[in-house]
Amino acid sequence: MDTTRATSQPSGQQPILGVDGFYAVARLVILALLLAASRLLTSEPIWPLSLALSPISLLIWAYGIFAITVIVALILHQPALARVAVLIDLVFFSLLTYFNQTIHDIFYPLYIIPLVGAATQLRRNAGWLVGIGAALGYGIGFLLNAARISDGVPTSTLELLALVLRCAVMVCIPWLAGGLAERWSSSNRRSVEVAEEKRQLALDDANAYRNRMRALYEVAVTLSTNPQAILDTTLNEGRKLVPYSAGVVLLATGTDTLGVAAAHGQAQKDYQKEVTLGTGLISQALREPEAFVIEDLRVDPVFGPLTGLLTCRAACAVPFRSGNRSYGAMIVAGATADIFTEERVEMLSALANYALVALQNAQLIQDLRSERTKLLSKEEEVRHQLARDLHDGPAQALAAITMNAEFIKRLLERDPSRVLTELDKLGALAKRTTHEVRTMLFELRPLALETQGLGETLHQYFERFQSNTTKIILEAEDLHITLDTKTEGTLFNIIQEAVNNALKHARAEHIWVRVKHVGATVETVIKDDGRGFDLQKVKETYDKRGSFGLLNIEERAKLVNGSAEISSTPGNGTNVRVIVPVHE
Repeated sequence: MDTTRATSQPSGQQPILGVDGFYAVARLVILALLLAASRLLTSEPIWPLSLALSPISLLIWAYGIFAITVIVALILHQPALARVAVLIDLVFFSLLTYFNQTIHDIFYPLYIIPLVGAATQLRRNAGWLVGIGAALGYGIGFLLNAARISDGVPTSTLELLALVLRCAVMVCIPWLAGGLAERWSSSNRRSVEVAEEKRQLALDDANAYRNRMRALYEVAVTLSTNPQAILDTTLNEGRKLVPYSAGVVLLATGTDTLGVAAAHGQAQKDYQKEVTLGTGLISQALREPEAFVIEDLRVDPVFGPLTGLLTCRAACAVPFRSGNRSYGAMIVAGATADIFTEERVEMLSALANYALVALQNAQLIQDLRSERTKLLSKEEEVRHQLARDLHDGPAQALAAITMNAEFIKRLLERDPSRVLTELDKLGALAKRTTHEVRTMLFELRPLALETQGLGETLHQYFERFQSNTTKIILEAEDLHITLDTKTEGTLFNIIQEAVNNALKHARAEHIWVRVKHVGATVETVIKDDGRGFDLQKVKETYDKRGSFGLLNIEERAKLVNGSAEISSTPGNGTNVRVIVPVHE
């Protein structure tokens, strides 16, 4: 490879201690050696400078001036002179060889440094030429010097062979040094290329990780929004991870149907479509725990209703699964399966899992908001009911007591004989009022629950209704069970709610309350023989009625991990069955 191995850089950027600087220092070392050995070489002092000095001394002076000039050129950032200086070095050493005053070949080693410099600073062909020129200059100088000193050139075979070998070495030095330099440069270039490849791979990984984290972040920021926003964001961010052409999110709408919950690249009419499950690829996506690539969409007819997917050939199906439950799948499609690399499929799976968590959390948030609204409504309803009960009961009774007391005061002046009769009436009214107040307090939170248990509390509560025309029959087995405070209070409230509704609305002759311990649960049945009602019709108008009455029993049972069933038909009474867990 014929390239220029220049070590210099643009002016203003070349450091002095580069390759050229090394050779400049080497020249100073050679100059110092020549000065130190000048006495041995010439047998005369080298100082002061004079034209009468021997050629060796004059060459040493000239070489010193030349070395200093090269250093100044390097300081002034003139690398061209440094490359020419290699040739000048060879000329100097050839002249020193010619003017050598001894028969010993002491200047031959000096050629090595400029020859190596030529190999590293010049093109390969130029380095070869410099080596050949140096060998010729050395050979001619050596032969002429030998002829001058010994009156004849060496003629022995051994001497000529040694000269040829030295010249051959001088020719080979640029070749060897150039080859080593090229190998070193090639190794460095390869190292740089490998480092660049690793840097690019690391950059790609970092970008992929950034895209993944950004996609997950975009899904996460929609956590407080509605589920539709989460699904739309999932598809949009998925497209940044995988350059797909069309995509849909299918969520279960029935036991064997999926509806389009979100879409990208689909026709507007496709948003209202449903697909029916069978034995195709979508069914497989719902069954498989991991995402998989579909090589050819045309083999599954279930994709027919989704016109946007029909324009693509390959797809990736990512299931929305949590544990053993499948919620649906995200399907993204493109022209070829090449876009669905293993890494991209993993990123899509991570995005889908994160989206599913966000969906579940968003649903929980909506449920909590709904429960909060219901609780506030119930609290307000309880307050209104308590106000109505106080107004219709104790408040009216207290007003009547006050009026009767004023009436009795006047009777003391006008007709004292009637006072005792009116006082008896007043006492009976006060007793009834006291009974009503205590019943209301009992209903709000019976203290007997905390001390005597559910069975005894129900006996005490139903005794307060003995005077009613409706007979309440309690059929409670020996309930020696342990219910936590919340469950026990909730079950009492459910029974109270059901009995009060029957008393107010059923016009029943009998109300049966049966409580029994069944395994790890307590089963309670409240049944009446009243007129009943249309349960379905009540449920349909429940939101408009503004009352949480009988239907609220189901929600209360769920609060303690229980269940409630209500059945009623007009003319056949009402049956309420409640099951709550027992905590032994």
